[in-house]
Parts: sequence; C-alpha cells; structure tokens
Amino acid sequence: MGFFSKSTPDEVMAKAASQAVRDLVQSQTRMQGGGGGVETKWRGASRVLRSMSSWLPALGSPSKDLSAPERKTLVARSRDALRNHLIARAAIVRNRTSVVGTGLICRPQVDWEALGISEEAAELLNAQIEREWTLWAENPQECDAEATLNHYQLQALALVSALSGGDVFATTPDIERNGTIYSTRIQLIETDRVTNPNNTPDRANLVEGIEFDEHGAPTHFHICNGYPGEMVPGKTIKWDRVPVFGAETGRRRVMQIWCDKDRPGQKRGAPYLAPVLEPLQKLERYSSAELMAAIISAMFTVFLKKGEAFNQGNLGLSALTDDENSAIDQPPVQLGEGAVVDLAPGEEPMIANPARPNAQFDPFFTSIVKEIGAALELPMEELMLYYSSSYSAARASMLQAWRAFYMRRWWLVCDFCQPSYELLFDEAVARGRIKAPGYADPAIRRAYTRAIWIGPAKGAIDELKEANAAGKRIEIGVSNETIEAAAMTGENWQQIYRQRNREIAQRRADGNYTPPKGAAPEPEQDLPPKKPEEE
Repeated sequence: MGFFSKSTPDEVMAKAASQAVRDLVQSQTRMQGGGGGVETKWRGASRVLRSMSSWLPALGSPSKDLSAPERKTLVARSRDALRNHLIARAAIVRNRTSVVGTGLICRPQVDWEALGISEEAAELLNAQIEREWTLWAENPQECDAEATLNHYQLQALALVSALSGGDVFATTPDIERNGTIYSTRIQLIETDRVTNPNNTPDRANLVEGIEFDEHGAPTHFHICNGYPGEMVPGKTIKWDRVPVFGAETGRRRVMQIWCDKDRPGQKRGAPYLAPVLEPLQKLERYSSAELMAAIISAMFTVFLKKGEAFNQGNLGLSALTDDENSAIDQPPVQLGEGAVVDLAPGEEPMIANPARPNAQFDPFFTSIVKEIGAALELPMEELMLYYSSSYSAARASMLQAWRAFYMRRWWLVCDFCQPSYELLFDEAVARGRIKAPGYADPAIRRAYTRAIWIGPAKGAIDELKEANAAGKRIEIGVSNETIEAAAMTGENWQQIYRQRNREIAQRRADGNYTPPKGAAPEPEQDLPPKKPEEE
C-alpha cells in the first residue's frame, strides 16, 4: 500500500531535505575516512553524492579520448555549423579577420651578431631577403600548388580549415612552372584526407594517418589522393606515404597546422567548436523557433463567419451541385499577411495568439552566448559585434579577445608561416639568389632565417587615449617605438621612420614644413657669405 500512498508537497520537501542532510553527513564521514567506505578527500571525487554518482568518466589516452569516429563526427558538425549557424560562423570568421586579416607580413631580422657582420650589412641583407620573399608570397603561381591564392590568402584558409577541422596539413611539392622564379609550392590538405590506408585500424606507431617513431615524433603522413568514401568516376582512391622531413637534407616536407593541442602525445586536433556544439545546436533551434513564432504572430488573419441572414439570402445557390457549392462556399483556409478568410457556415474560427516577440528571448539568448564566448575566449561584445556598455567595459572585452588572437596568431606563425619562409630561404640560397656563407651549419641557418611576423593591428576604441598611453609607456621606459608602432599600425617602425624622414625632407625642400608643437626650435643653417655687390 505504501507505493500507492500520496504525499503532500510539504512531506515531499521534508523528505528531500532529509535526504540532502543524509548525503552531506555521509560525504563528510567518508571524507574523514569513516563509515567503512573508501576515503575521499575531494568532493569532486565522491561516488556517493547524488550529484556526482552518475558522473563516471573513464581515463584514456589522447587517441582514445579523441577517437577517429568521434573526431569525424565533430568535424562534420563543425563544418555544418560554420555553414548554417550564425554564432558558430561569427566565432570562426572573427578569428580569421583578427588573427590574419589581410595577411601576416614577414620582416626578416637576421642575427647579425651571430653571423659576424655589421648592422648596416644586416639591414641590406634584410631588404634583399624581403624582396625575394615578396616575389614568392604575393604571386599565387609562385607559392600555391593550385596557383589560386597568394601566401596571405593561404594563411587565412589554413586558419579557417584548422579551426573547423581540428588541424590541416600543408605539403610542399616541387613544381616547375613557366614564368616563375621558384619551384617550392604549398598545397593545403584537409584533415579528412589524412587517414590510415584503406581505413585500417590504428597500430602502435600509426594513429589516424600519422606514422611516428618511438619518441612520438611524426615520420610519415598517409595522404589520400581524394576523400575517403567519395566515388569519383575514373579516379582510383589511393594513399601516399609522404615523409615529414627529407631523408638527406632534413628539410621539412609536410606541415601540420593545429587548432589546439591539449595533451602530450596527441596526434590529431579537435575542432575549435567541439566543446560548444551542443549548446550551439540548441541555441540555433531555439532562435529559429522564436523567429518562426514571430512571423506567424505577424500574420494575423481575420475570419468571417456566415450567419443565418447570409444563408437565407443565398437560397438560389441551392440549385448548384454539391461540388460547385463546395467550391464557392469553402475557399482554402491559410494564414497570410493581413489576410481575410471567408468561413463556411457552421465553421468556428480558432484564434491562436503566440504572444511573440518573446520579451525574454534576448536576455536568455545573450546569456547563452556569453557562456559560448567564454569557452571560445571571445567576449560577447567581440563575438556579437555589439558594444552597448561603457568605454572601459568595451576596451576590456577587446583586450581580452586580442590576447586569444595574439596567441592563435603565434601558433599560425610557428606551424605555417615561419616553416614556409624557411623553405623559400632554402631554395633561394640553393639557386644563388641569396648569398649565405656557412648556411649548411644549423646554427648559422637559424641566424639567417630569423624573422618577425606583423599582422593587422587591433585598433583602438579611443585613438587619442591609446596614443597618449603609448607615448607614456615609451617615456617611462616600459616599451619602445618598435613595439608601439607594430601594435597600433601593424607596420615596421624602421619603415615608418624612413618614410617620415623622406616626407619631412620633401616638405622642407618645398618650404611648407611646420615643426610639431612643443618641438625644440631647429638650428639656423649657416648661410653662404654675401658677395660684395650684394652688400
């Protein structure tokens, strides 16, 4: 009979409170080593608390925790979210625009002290190297195996592909083309194409198409010439075993551009959106439902019901057949924008009021977007491009977002930009276009290939405040003009300085130069002595 007894709300609440007290006492007893159970020092490790009893994840290796089937599903859903989910696309394109933008510019910075040359000679060498890099990087036929994108566009494509797929690969085939200077090309390979040959299971030294040595370093990538499972008429699917480094020279042949690497020993990356795919999907469905409800609510329809007077006035229609009468008296009933629907006799209208727009939609939507943005290191203001708070709050959001952008830019430089630059430098030296004595020595080679990569500046909410702050940092000695110029304009300070000197010299020559306010007066130039006839 106890199973069929009804409890009052007060009794239910009392039982719940009593159970909560018992859980608390029992957990404290176990944490203290009593009660005959396993000693638990951390509440997060408890298997007795009702809130934790069903949370029993298993420990696994990086490859097991990110297995091939799960990773493929994550990649497919991430790409679909990039295509169809507004917030997901905003998160990825925001990274692309801020991290890469119009491209990360290479500024060679040879280590002249290690090379034993003068600083002036190093500047001349830097200018020569930059010219060679520009010839290659700005021409799609030079740098792209597909002859479609220049190196700056390849940077953006590599970043988007890595974010949506977890990682992307870049091979460096040697392709001769008419009208080109170099033969080093870059070909981006999507993550789908790097798999085990014929989709065989993983082995001890082969995980998802990556073959590695006993230290875990990759030695070969197994690259499919198409997409596994895709049937193309006249094309046979096969896998190429491509070495990561050249056997004789040690020259890098394949680059793996990561989205993130979270664990030691991890061989493949997870998509950028992987942790937030579930809330993204639910939020997209909720947003679409609210939008449809608002559309239906806007289509308010007026229904006209026929009364007895209408029926008596239309007795002459009784001579019509049933089908003809039905066609006249029963028009199609549908919603429309301000539509008026004529109902047949005996039909009753049912007016549905969805009460849309929902006043609680925006606060709830914003709250979920904040959580998604926190997981993606994108404050809501940056993710939504909506700045409605104070200057201080907006600036704090921008600075926090740019911390993440700078970190991801550095990863892209390490994984893609700098290796590409070094590959071109190798060929330039081999072809004799750049003279680099002692280049075979790895230490000398690194001294020659040092470079800095400058991307688009983060901008400023208040340019005057930012400029004054930059000047103050330089004044008190915690920064310098090179750092501030790169941060504020994305340009190299030396180039800015030289160009500014040329502009000032030209203005002085034209006689329209005005010294800036507060500048020290310029010394008077010595004039040539006047001739006797001029006195």
